[in-house]
Amino acid sequence: MKKVVLIFLGVIVLLLGAAFILPIIYKDEIKAKLEQEIAKKVNAKVYFDAEGFSVSLFKHFPNITASLEDFGVVGKDVFRSDTLLAVPKFQVTVDIMSVISGDKIKVKAVDLESPRILAKVLKDGKANWDIYIADTTQTEEVDTSQSNVAVGIDSWSVTNGHIIYDDRSIPVYTKVVNLNHTGSGDFEKEVFDMNSQTSIDSLTINFDGVEYLSKKKVDADITLSMDLKNSKYTFKENNVKLNDFALGFDGWFAMPDTNYTMDITFKSKDNTFKSLLSMVPGVYTESFKDLEAKGDIAFDGYVKGTFNGVQMPGFGLNTKISNGSMKYSALPTTVNNINVDMKVDDASGNLEDILVDIQKFHLDLGKNPVDGRFKLKGLSKYDIDTQIKAQLNLAELIQMFPIDGMTLKGLYAIDVKAKGVYDTLAKRMPAVTAAMSLTNGYVKTSQFPAPLEQMNVNATINNSTGQMRDTKINVSNFRMILEGEPLEAKAYVENLDDYTWDIKVKGGADLTKMTKIYPIEGMTLTGRVYADIETKGKMSDVDAQRYDKLPTSGSAQLTNFTYSTKDMPTVKITKAEMSFTPQEINLTTFNGFLGKSDVAATGSISNYINYVLHENAVIKGNMSFSSTKFDVNEWMVDDPNKPATEDTPLTVVEIPKNIDFRLVSSLKEVLYDNMNLKDMVGTIIVKDGTVRMENLAFNTLGGSFIATGGYDSRDIKKPAYDFNLKINNLAIAEAYQTFNTVKTMMPMAQYIGGSVNVPEFSIKGLLKQDMMPDMATVTGGGILKLVQATLKESPVTQGFAAVTKLSNITPAELKDVILSAKIENGRVSYQPFDVKLKDYTANVSGSNGLDGSLDYKVKVDVPTGKVGAQVTSFLSSQLKTPVTNPEKIQLDLGVGGTFNKPQIKILGSSATGQLKSALTDKANAEVDKAKAQAQAELEKKKAELEQKAKAEAEAKLKAEQDKINAEIAKQKKELEEKAAAAKKKAEEEAKNKLKSLFNKGTSTKDTTKR
Repeated sequence: MKKVVLIFLGVIVLLLGAAFILPIIYKDEIKAKLEQEIAKKVNAKVYFDAEGFSVSLFKHFPNITASLEDFGVVGKDVFRSDTLLAVPKFQVTVDIMSVISGDKIKVKAVDLESPRILAKVLKDGKANWDIYIADTTQTEEVDTSQSNVAVGIDSWSVTNGHIIYDDRSIPVYTKVVNLNHTGSGDFEKEVFDMNSQTSIDSLTINFDGVEYLSKKKVDADITLSMDLKNSKYTFKENNVKLNDFALGFDGWFAMPDTNYTMDITFKSKDNTFKSLLSMVPGVYTESFKDLEAKGDIAFDGYVKGTFNGVQMPGFGLNTKISNGSMKYSALPTTVNNINVDMKVDDASGNLEDILVDIQKFHLDLGKNPVDGRFKLKGLSKYDIDTQIKAQLNLAELIQMFPIDGMTLKGLYAIDVKAKGVYDTLAKRMPAVTAAMSLTNGYVKTSQFPAPLEQMNVNATINNSTGQMRDTKINVSNFRMILEGEPLEAKAYVENLDDYTWDIKVKGGADLTKMTKIYPIEGMTLTGRVYADIETKGKMSDVDAQRYDKLPTSGSAQLTNFTYSTKDMPTVKITKAEMSFTPQEINLTTFNGFLGKSDVAATGSISNYINYVLHENAVIKGNMSFSSTKFDVNEWMVDDPNKPATEDTPLTVVEIPKNIDFRLVSSLKEVLYDNMNLKDMVGTIIVKDGTVRMENLAFNTLGGSFIATGGYDSRDIKKPAYDFNLKINNLAIAEAYQTFNTVKTMMPMAQYIGGSVNVPEFSIKGLLKQDMMPDMATVTGGGILKLVQATLKESPVTQGFAAVTKLSNITPAELKDVILSAKIENGRVSYQPFDVKLKDYTANVSGSNGLDGSLDYKVKVDVPTGKVGAQVTSFLSSQLKTPVTNPEKIQLDLGVGGTFNKPQIKILGSSATGQLKSALTDKANAEVDKAKAQAQAELEKKKAELEQKAKAEAEAKLKAEQDKINAEIAKQKKELEEKAAAAKKKAEEEAKNKLKSLFNKGTSTKDTTKR
């Protein structure tokens, strides 16, 4: 028995040891496998702390728990700067027996600590979480029921999570701060209950720019019946609280396919009026607990139908508040008798069918009642039926709803009735009767002690038919006083189809005081404005430019005015005076500063009424403009506190198309980029999206300029320029340092001292988006005259001396040299011109590319006595024959490469005297030698051919002779054989004849007669 116990204890110790050691042994293999699978399946940058990766059997014994620290997923391409997920630590627990059996691995639990999630959808619908890499080799549909992973989660949790969902295709923005969530459910079953508990410290939901929930606290305890087979989820026991407002849900939500279907109802649970107030943005603060509120509420609604890309479900909402009241404990006045009955219904899900019906709205602000009702149908053609009536004591109102640092007084009354359809396309509006008045108004803020006082306003709006032409707006009285300075105005407008107005304004205002009372963010205004203006007219007369029917008169003055923002230099107007007529505004005085630049102007502006009242109307002006020193650089940078430098990128400037100005300028000094322009005079015309200069004259770099040309921004993607220039006595080296175009078109200029005259030169092309010339589009040309200039050492002249072995070629004299230049196809070409290279004369022609490339031909005449030993030695080596004391040499050179790295080579040469004779003799000798060699080769070839022909003839002759002899022998033999045969035959015949002869003697026949 003792042995059995010891063996059992040994097995337990062995198992525990294995449980501790095995995860450590296989840690690297598990990590490598994890990285391999991530790379195969995830199209994103995934990072994690390798040292923070662990596998343990003891955290949730007997299950296996895998932990990972500092895990994150960063997007690629358009999402390369977005972190989709960042989790300091998360762990996954799986059933150990499922691992051992090798069957389906069961995931038991998932826990995330402090996850940060950014879910983002662009306007085109592309989502940053769409990072799964599909298996393109999979051709058949995968049966997920056969998966080796079973999600039988006992529990999951999220601790201190932060989530942002930014969907710009809808657009909706949701922010969740400090999410804590736990849940459980047996996902191995097809039907089961899922329990979850959720708390959120701050929930914000913004839809299409409207913040419907703002930093609301959420607590939710929900049980859902999960039908995984049918993708249907049914609410069971649940309780959801937004701030102090509790809701309960019934119904279901399903996702059978790409559609979302639902039938959900919700209603308040034991809520009070105070809990409803907690839903108001900004109310849920530390002071909310000090709010005293009473009253009963009823709140319920529904969402029913289908949601997809083209359809919304129907929805409805009912809210009732009965006998409500509210009061902050620190304030003396209570808001009483709050009664609201509101219904929102859209059963079809089409927003054009929506109904918003506030049947009743009443409250008493102290002793000031507010009554109203409001009914709206549709969201494009608004069918409105509303009435609002209130009488408010502003002093009491500010006590109930205090605003820090503000004091209000006065009696405000409003009575509005409106009924009918508002349709901008059909030019329809509801029938309206409205009256508004303010008596003895008073406004004071802590930012500025001087109040606006004695504010009195009476205004009415009437339209009995709903037709635009029957509208009448009458501000019969507007008056206020600021520090003893009154401002009065009256205005009457009728017929919104053809605006007819009668407006009077008289008085002054201190802009410094006004902006302190009503601050404008990011802008500072100071100064004093005074106006006394009367204007009457009709829009139809404005359109037809019948200015005689637009009686407008008066004057305005502006003194010590400043306008400053962080984005541009400060504008100061010391004094400006103007008078008004129907046709134009006459600017009689204008003195001030644009940034550091002093300016003065006079002139007139016409068509100003049309310009103010119509978006695309053209304003016209004829002005004289002067300055003693104008710094353009101040206006070429985004930050006025940052000096303009070459590193400051420019952007394309679009000239408004509805400005027609003629500006006659006289500027003593202009600072532009790195140039200082003196005594600039000329006319600048701004019209139709272009700026033209006419005979703009100025002095700079020691010379005088006259420019005519312009800038065209009508095609903002391809802005264009064109200029005609006349220049006198321009310093060449300084021009190279100042103008980028000179650096590109004439790189040699940096080594030329002296001046140049330009009788005529034209240039045009396109600008890039940084306002720099697009060199590939530059065309033009003209004449340049080098009056008295010298060329110092340069890479080209140094290369020239190295190749030719000539000395004393610099400085080169460029006196009265006329250059005829042409720019096209990205190159600047020059007609042939002569250059004096100290002791030599050169003729130059060719071109250089705007990309820096060179392609020139240079012909150099070397006079008698200037060809030294080095030259003759060089020529002798080139000619492969001695050359002594040539009288004159002309070298033909080619110049390629770039200006800083020129490539110079000798294309050819000519000479007189000895050099010519040497060249001729050398050439003749080479010819004679070649002829002799050719003759010898010919004789040798001839002998070889004759010998070959003789041998071939002898062989052929012998063969023929042998053939003839054989034939003769054959014929001889045949003749001999024939002769022998003939002889034999003759002998036989003779023998036979003789025989017959002897036989005749014995015959009885008489033969004598034969």
